[in-house]
Amino acid sequence: MNINTSLHVLLNDIAQKQKKGLPFIMASLFIWGVITTIAFLPIDLMIKNIGILSCGALLFPVSIVCAKIVNVDLFYKENPLINGLLIATNNQILYLIICILLLIKAPMLVLPAYAVIYGAHLLPYAFFYQSKNYQYSSIFICIAILVSMLFFHLNSMYIPIIVEVGVLFLFLMLKKEIKKHREL
Repeated sequence: MNINTSLHVLLNDIAQKQKKGLPFIMASLFIWGVITTIAFLPIDLMIKNIGILSCGALLFPVSIVCAKIVNVDLFYKENPLINGLLIATNNQILYLIICILLLIKAPMLVLPAYAVIYGAHLLPYAFFYQSKNYQYSSIFICIAILVSMLFFHLNSMYIPIIVEVGVLFLFLMLKKEIKKHREL
């Protein structure tokens, strides 16, 4: 077995056992729904931003519940590439430093920055889960936010809706991929 075949086998194993990350995408739909709600609340911007940033803490507990719903073992460690998935996930935590700086220096940009960070963090999963739909969603979320903010002067409270559309697309496409794989 050559190295490319071995890598392909390991990637397929992750994609199959983790159902292409579906529990995390389901959790993301829920979390961005909460963020959308917070964004529309008539409260102080600082409180709103802290609430939005705090939503990230919901990811793992909500993902555990979603994993049980779709019968995925989130703690699967038989594959050495799982560590790569953890790194791809945890790098987002370091990017939150940008949001903390914006919280202090430019509070109006916290939500758009957080949304772009979320969108960009989806990109490596196109490799790990062997799904171009992660790439499409990542690019859509980031470019749509940039274009809507710069050229259409979209109020930042609508940014979570863009993310929800991108994540909903990803969810539906992953369900389709998983169903197609089961039929093979």
